[in-house]
Amino acid sequence: MVNQTPSSPQVKKRPTWWHNMDVPRLNANSIVEAKVLKKTPRSLYLDLGPYGTGLIWGAEFARSAKNIENLKEGDVVRVKVLEPENEFGMVDVSLQDTFQESQYQWVKDLINNNQTIVGKVVGANRGGLLIKINDLQGFLPTSQMTEKHFPRVEGGDKEKILEALEGLIGQDIEVKVINFNPALGKIILSEKKIEEDAIKDIVDKLKVGDELEGTLNKITSGGAIITVKDYPQLKAFLPLEEASWTPVDNLEDILKPNQTYRFQIASINKNKEIILSLRSLEEDPVIQKLKQYQPQQVVRGKIYKFIPFGALVQIDNDVFGFIHSSEFGGVEAMQQKISLNQELDFVIDTINLNEKRINLHLKEAL
Repeated sequence: MVNQTPSSPQVKKRPTWWHNMDVPRLNANSIVEAKVLKKTPRSLYLDLGPYGTGLIWGAEFARSAKNIENLKEGDVVRVKVLEPENEFGMVDVSLQDTFQESQYQWVKDLINNNQTIVGKVVGANRGGLLIKINDLQGFLPTSQMTEKHFPRVEGGDKEKILEALEGLIGQDIEVKVINFNPALGKIILSEKKIEEDAIKDIVDKLKVGDELEGTLNKITSGGAIITVKDYPQLKAFLPLEEASWTPVDNLEDILKPNQTYRFQIASINKNKEIILSLRSLEEDPVIQKLKQYQPQQVVRGKIYKFIPFGALVQIDNDVFGFIHSSEFGGVEAMQQKISLNQELDFVIDTINLNEKRINLHLKEAL
């Protein structure tokens, strides 16, 4: 059986002297520009300039049919050479490979530039959503969904989760590409990455000491999650000990739902998590009490506790002073001359507000 070329326009045969022309040599896998000459139901003819006529036909035509469908005479495309010279004197080329390479490069650029893309949900399984982006299909795992689309199903019923996910088919979702395997054609998408990047940009603008308004999101065992008013996507943490200067057993006694409170940023850790303080916007009541005392003032105090190099003296509720053991001639002499709960008169030497401590000496030597 004799092979025959498909009906075509006059074939632009490659000149016998083409290898002497001042053009790069044509090899398999070379990428060249081509102009569409003619399209038939089973083949596509392309003008390759000095290289002659390119041909896409047979299995390659079927593989590229979707891309060929939108082409018209005169369009310029990039093709990959499969065979520099086939039995018809033309160049066998592939459009699908260059189109796919272009698409894959586009995906890589999305990752490198950290860009977002809007895709359409075209399918779902129990693990997540199938999303079409620029004629490619990516996968959005449930673990990478934001609260807006995450299927919250009581009891974690798998069938109900799938039903909830299928309800998203047809919707547009903004995502970022977080992983791409060109060899397998696998594209992993994320909604959370968009949210995380937005939060990082916000946190980078904030600093310790800044004041923020927020509302109670939920109470945890160690404190409370606060929704920041000006940045609803930003969640900050209020530790229990930062809620009040006085001991707190139940944060519900301090924070009420749907009520706005003012907080101060106490710290921002390396994970860009914001730690808030409620009490830092109020003066410490101990500091307030310390301000009532003056150096050289005589005060009455009770020996509260022996510590290395001295003793703690309770002057008032939450107000303690320190007296050095040298006042008594040493630690052993101190413990012989005074006892716990003994009341004595002292004179204030200095007041250290940062350490919340008053340094004392005895009014009268013992």
